[in-house]
Amino acid sequence: MKKLVQLLSYMLVFVLLLTTPVSALTPSSLTQQGKKPVVQDNAKQQMVQQMAAQMTPEEKIGQLVMPSTHDNEQSMPNEDTKELIQEYKAGSVIIYGNRDAETTAEYNNQLQEWASETNTGIPLFSTADLEYGVNQHVTDATAFPRQMGIAATRDLEAAKEMASVTAEEMKAAGFNWNYSPLADVNTNPNNPVIGVRSFGENTDLVSDMTVAQVEGYQENGVLSTPKHFPGHGDTSQDSHHNLPAVTYDRETLEEVHLPPFQAAIDAGAESIMTSHVIIEAIDPDLPATLSKDVLTGLLREDMGFDGLIVTDAMSMQAIKDNWGAGEAAVMTIQAGADIVMATGSLDEQKETFEALLSAYESGELSQERVDESVERILATKVRYGLFDNRYVDPGEATDVVNSESHKELAESMAQDSMTLVKNDDTLPFDSESDESTLVVGPEIYNQSHYIEDIADAVQGKTNGEVDHYVTSEDPSDSEIDEAVQQAEQADRIIVSTFSASELPAGQSQLVKALGETEKPVASISLGLPYDIKEYPEVDAHIATYAIERWGSAVPVSWEAAVDVIYGASPGGKLPVTIEGHYEFGHGENYEAAAPESAGDIKAFVDQLEEEGAFESDVAPRALKRHLDAVSHYEEQKADEKVIKHMQSFKDLLDHQQTQELMTEEAYNLLQSQADALIEKWEAFAFDSERAMADVEHLSEEIGPRAPGSEAEKEASEYIKGELEKLGYSTSTQTFEFNGGEQQSQNVVAIKEAEGIENPEIVYATAHYDSVPGSPGANDNGSGTASLLELAKIMKDKPANKEIRFVFFGAEEAGLLGSQHYVSQLSDDEINRSAANFNMDMVGTDWDPASQLHVSTVDGESNAVWESVDAASDRLGLEDDRLTLHQLGRSDHVFFHEAGIDAALFIWMEPGTEPGQAGIEPWYHSAGDTIDRVDPEKIQMVGELINSAISDVPIEQEQDTDIAS
Repeated sequence: MKKLVQLLSYMLVFVLLLTTPVSALTPSSLTQQGKKPVVQDNAKQQMVQQMAAQMTPEEKIGQLVMPSTHDNEQSMPNEDTKELIQEYKAGSVIIYGNRDAETTAEYNNQLQEWASETNTGIPLFSTADLEYGVNQHVTDATAFPRQMGIAATRDLEAAKEMASVTAEEMKAAGFNWNYSPLADVNTNPNNPVIGVRSFGENTDLVSDMTVAQVEGYQENGVLSTPKHFPGHGDTSQDSHHNLPAVTYDRETLEEVHLPPFQAAIDAGAESIMTSHVIIEAIDPDLPATLSKDVLTGLLREDMGFDGLIVTDAMSMQAIKDNWGAGEAAVMTIQAGADIVMATGSLDEQKETFEALLSAYESGELSQERVDESVERILATKVRYGLFDNRYVDPGEATDVVNSESHKELAESMAQDSMTLVKNDDTLPFDSESDESTLVVGPEIYNQSHYIEDIADAVQGKTNGEVDHYVTSEDPSDSEIDEAVQQAEQADRIIVSTFSASELPAGQSQLVKALGETEKPVASISLGLPYDIKEYPEVDAHIATYAIERWGSAVPVSWEAAVDVIYGASPGGKLPVTIEGHYEFGHGENYEAAAPESAGDIKAFVDQLEEEGAFESDVAPRALKRHLDAVSHYEEQKADEKVIKHMQSFKDLLDHQQTQELMTEEAYNLLQSQADALIEKWEAFAFDSERAMADVEHLSEEIGPRAPGSEAEKEASEYIKGELEKLGYSTSTQTFEFNGGEQQSQNVVAIKEAEGIENPEIVYATAHYDSVPGSPGANDNGSGTASLLELAKIMKDKPANKEIRFVFFGAEEAGLLGSQHYVSQLSDDEINRSAANFNMDMVGTDWDPASQLHVSTVDGESNAVWESVDAASDRLGLEDDRLTLHQLGRSDHVFFHEAGIDAALFIWMEPGTEPGQAGIEPWYHSAGDTIDRVDPEKIQMVGELINSAISDVPIEQEQDTDIAS
């Protein structure tokens, strides 16, 4: 009768639970900072207390124990597991082993069915270690990068999304509690158990990543468990085999190791797992799992945690060898833990239940202490809706865990985690090449499939032959010799290393020996990223963070490494320091190919938009609209406008980044692309500052350059030297004047046309002498300097015509320089000659000189005029700045007389009207000084000639097209 009454009481409670509003069951309150993990409905809390009050001692103790399950030959739970649930009243289970999603769902349904058949019918916490995703125990589920790899991405949103996806897959397979993430700060590079399972060595980074994942799990209905409190990151021993102790002081504990746990608590973490580590600063005698000073004093009282405290596996040697299952179970509950993870043999698990029950019945464990944990456990089960629907659909589980979007997220995160630690111009390898590749690496825990899988991935990326060679974990001298012999037959080498603590010496010797073959060698660390410090001379190195100390495989990471080797962009930054070699945060990138045009950058914007790098479509739309305008100016070959608008594009990027409209990676990429395009066009842009330096040298350092003088000869040598610096083949023509009593010279440099036989010839000319008593700054100096600058910027500019830069001497002696040059041209050269652009006083700074005259001998337009008029339109110059003018003397006359279209470019002289000739007194006088040179006017003329020469119409019938 008593049992019937008790059963009716339970049934009443469950009916009330199931009829309580859903809002009282949801875990939405879990992430509210400072909220204790209690049911947020007073009636519901009272029902939890009533349920606990009705439970027998066996049922209460059962809720405090989490045994690992036992399986039959079909990988389903066996009768031993049923006994633990139904006879020992286990309230939770931890599941090991590997099954597909459908089988896992059936497995969890069976466990929940057995629990439902007990007197209380309380649903189970079904738990697992799923640190890198459900794939850790569900074979067809998604495998994500390990935590150190996730931290290498520096992407908190991705970290949270990974946890959200994992929670979705967990629930589909029947799990409701994950022992993840690790909140350990891995400050000991030789830590034998944490390593790549940690987010890294930086407390802030670990804290931020921990919070992101706690929120990702719990907002999606799965309990999250930061571990291993109060920190396992500085240990030098593995608690699976020994009892580690850390000796740092309380300040180090509080500043380095506790903040991630505090951040998780503040974010509403539902549970925290203890470590089997002695923290001497708190309790020098007992490991944290058994220490009341740690669990109650530090975690509960000092840090304000009121969620579930679950122990790490109690079968680990740190506990088992020193206290045994029963004694340790009692000690941890006394210390403040809520759930004992009983993972030993069936006998040890039963011992755990029996020891706790005995301690409870004897009073060693107080009713208050036990009831506190029981109520906390039941309240959490209510809050997470375990009473609502304990079963899952096995058929749906397969579809959920095989989601293509989940796989794509894992692949994207894996590539973003790949850390290119070193690259001496070795990577990427050319995937189109037929070169052969040797893949070398060690067995990992006696398994060769890791290296074989990498070789298969390499074969999928290259056209060349791929061979592989697997050594032992610590390669012998003979194995190293064999690897080197095979490497001698290959064109390039990929070598993998693996360490869970210290790298075996044979592996580092292998990498060094392969490097001595002088073949390109790329190394991959499959485990800890510190391996490269043992072989720092290697050509290139990628850290993958792919395999932890048990050898669990995360192929998505080494496949991403192979992708990076063959050109995919590495996105990772080191989450740790590689002492003596690389700092925290280090990570190299492949430079994106320099853009040829704004269209190339627009293609990057499209790609980034597709990858989700923008908050909305507003930012990329504005960027692409701006780039379309730049493309318009590129078509016009308007160098300065391209540069100006690309600078505005950079300003737009700055604004969008400040407004957080794009990711930092997208911002950095587009900024570098913009800089590269600006640099390209700056190479083709006229630079008046450089021209002014030549003006200064000619007019001040050399001074007046009278025909036939040593100064004129010095000027010609300077001009020739500047052209030779640019790589031009130069020549000098010497001619006589003044009845043969004096000599002058022309300097010539030729830019060959590209890929054209017998090309048309365009001349760009100026003279460099000056009359006695005049520095020649505004007269011949500015024209010469402008021509030198044009030679600089046209050196690397594609051309479909031959461009000849000719610097004439002795103008004042009857314009003999140009006359002599034209007289030396052959009939073939005359026939191929299209135009002559002659620059004279192009930099005068005189107020009335507001019009630039394009002077022809007869005042009629010709090919030169048409080209410069079209260039003026493209450059947006005002109409009144450019005037067709007649001037029947100067260097262009002799080209005209030879039948070559020619024009002289000269600023309107003070007081001179169109059609008139005249030179004011300050020209060819001591007043012709450098302070009368206007860089802006030189710039304008330089831009015009630069653009006009490029587009000069070779035949007159082209004029209309050019002008349009």
